[in-house]
Amino acid sequence: MKRRIFYAFSVLLFVVSCKESVKKEVLTGPLELHIAMEEILPAYGFSKSELIPLELNDRSLVGAIDKIIVEKDKIYLLDKEITKSVLCFSTAGNFLFNINRLGEGEGEFSKPFDLILFNESLQILDIIQKKVLVFDLEGNFKEEKAIPFEVQIVNFFPINQDLTAYHMDGRSFGSEETDFIRVFDNRDATISIQGVSDIGSTDAYQVPIEFSGHAGNVRFLHAWTDTIFKISEKGIEAEYILNFGSDRLTKEIKKLPLMDMRKYIMENPYVFNAANLVENEEYLSFQWTRSKAGYANSEDQTYVSYFKKSTAALSHFPLSVNWLGSVNLQGPIYGAGDWFFAYMDYEEWNGLSETHRQDLIKQNPNVNTGFLDAGNPIIVKYRLKEE
Repeated sequence: MKRRIFYAFSVLLFVVSCKESVKKEVLTGPLELHIAMEEILPAYGFSKSELIPLELNDRSLVGAIDKIIVEKDKIYLLDKEITKSVLCFSTAGNFLFNINRLGEGEGEFSKPFDLILFNESLQILDIIQKKVLVFDLEGNFKEEKAIPFEVQIVNFFPINQDLTAYHMDGRSFGSEETDFIRVFDNRDATISIQGVSDIGSTDAYQVPIEFSGHAGNVRFLHAWTDTIFKISEKGIEAEYILNFGSDRLTKEIKKLPLMDMRKYIMENPYVFNAANLVENEEYLSFQWTRSKAGYANSEDQTYVSYFKKSTAALSHFPLSVNWLGSVNLQGPIYGAGDWFFAYMDYEEWNGLSETHRQDLIKQNPNVNTGFLDAGNPIIVKYRLKEE
């Protein structure tokens, strides 16, 4: 089924108060990552992988996985649209608890738009009620904090105890340029840093994972842009440039009115970054989308690229029909240690041949086979094979 790229949005009013002297992007020499279209590999090579099927009961149904966070012996899942919940499972797949406090009172949310783990707490973003709700790692409500802007935001990520980066919703700017990132200083209630300038209407294409927090580093990759930024208390630094070649969506195309831009990509070849920025100890991973003849003539395909930080080697794989050559692996959407975490829908698992399923079970002797046929998604934990 073809994915709809654009949606109708209401216009939002932007009113932002800033410090007189606001830090901007740090001008340094970013490393260029060349996305070689002719070097796309047919399937992943795993040095090791594990299946983690998720227990299903009347409180643990997972409608969709928008985000995964793994912390010690727990897996936290964000399902923001279907069950509107944060669900917690053990790393063996056992259901532990969910957070599904829908409402307008204290400790309640309209919808969990984003989920962050910071300072030994789960932080849930509700952009409708303009607040962040804080829970402990066992799902107990602790406090809630108002978003410090009247304007709409898309998501957020704490840099440290004092500074929080907010992705401001640029859609009200339409085809004009705006700074997507505002870093708010909690100590004096001001904006201390701003940057990542691009076309406001590109926020019409949104993904859950644009921030990566790993080993003390916070990185940001906005869909449709070509740059991975590092954000710190010193400023915003362009760290990597993604070179997609001649078919990339240029700034001139992105400045077109929304319907004109849609018409262009329906009729012309294109390639653009689709974010989902994920990092572990060894790799930095991101996704991108390509159509060879325009969306109306060739349905777009999504790919995953892995950048090995120690050697600067870059490899690319198709997201669909990839894992072991026949499974649609969704992700990765989290990294921890030297592992990546992705998932497959239950329908994907159920659609495999019995022989294929049995082969995978043999490769995972510790898997809880009772959960495999329960109906929930199956988490896939894997390491990339070294070439």
